[in-house]
Amino acid sequence: MSGDSRPRAAAGADAAGAPSRLVPALLLLFLGTIWGLNASVAKLAGQNGVQPIGLAAWQMSGAAVVTLIAARAAGLQVRFDRAHWRYYLVVGLIGTAAPNVNMVNALNHLPAGLLMIGLSTVPLFSYLMSLAVRLERFDRLRLGGVLLGFAGVLTIVLPEASLPEADDALWFLIGLLTPLLYGFSSVATAKLRPADASSLPLAAGMLLVIALALWPTAWAAGHVYAPGWPIGEGPERTAALALAGVIAVSSIAYILYFEIVRMAGPVAVSVVGYVVTCTGIGWGMLFFDERHSPFVWAGVAVIFAGLALVNKRQTRAAILGTGSPN
Repeated sequence: MSGDSRPRAAAGADAAGAPSRLVPALLLLFLGTIWGLNASVAKLAGQNGVQPIGLAAWQMSGAAVVTLIAARAAGLQVRFDRAHWRYYLVVGLIGTAAPNVNMVNALNHLPAGLLMIGLSTVPLFSYLMSLAVRLERFDRLRLGGVLLGFAGVLTIVLPEASLPEADDALWFLIGLLTPLLYGFSSVATAKLRPADASSLPLAAGMLLVIALALWPTAWAAGHVYAPGWPIGEGPERTAALALAGVIAVSSIAYILYFEIVRMAGPVAVSVVGYVVTCTGIGWGMLFFDERHSPFVWAGVAVIFAGLALVNKRQTRAAILGTGSPN
């Protein structure tokens, strides 16, 4: 009888642990799906008259309100001392607001799925920048992954038959400024994050500062968008609904992100980029009937191979459920 006790205990532990592992995995899949949707909805808003800075101002404002409420509900205070202001201004404006506006602007010229492919290169830029400031150690395999990932980018932009429009290659490269700045954001976060800060109120304060900076910028650029009431028909209705969708997706995504980090750790959520790219391509095909050439699909495969090498420790840790890349 004692010989059966250990297998039964192990089975019980597995049964108890399965739901705890399944819930964050399902949330991760949902997060990647709605984040992938964001580009298509933003493109739809842009096609119907919402300008990039105005769209970003609404998006950041909605996310700021939701994260502020969530921080307050958790009993966490948003702080505005010198260290926090430095974080909000550098990481928020340069590493979050600027790439977001650039992404929305590029969406006016590119297929949504193609832009999502470009956004998947964030880890490539992050590793190079982390290496430059000695946050990461040199690793030949990971550096090979970076080179392989950029070879995938060249596979997309160099062949004349790869992209549907003649200027798509240029706009794809302009779109790469967004993952470049997101890579800067990850490095700046590691360098400038206040030592005693909690992630949720830190994000709430950053988003609030971004929103407050974007509204006067949008007004100066003539990008302020104000939906009419009652909502009209045609493009006006589509723009208002798409804008509401962008705000909703961004707000839900921020809260889900922090919830998954709480449940499964930051390593687990690091693999969400793969899901975002795949679902982003799918949403573009669904919304805009986008179709991609064999060169683009080959480029995606090569980029993913490079990402697998760059993220090898994080991916392995996430799959094993250890919560640590080491």
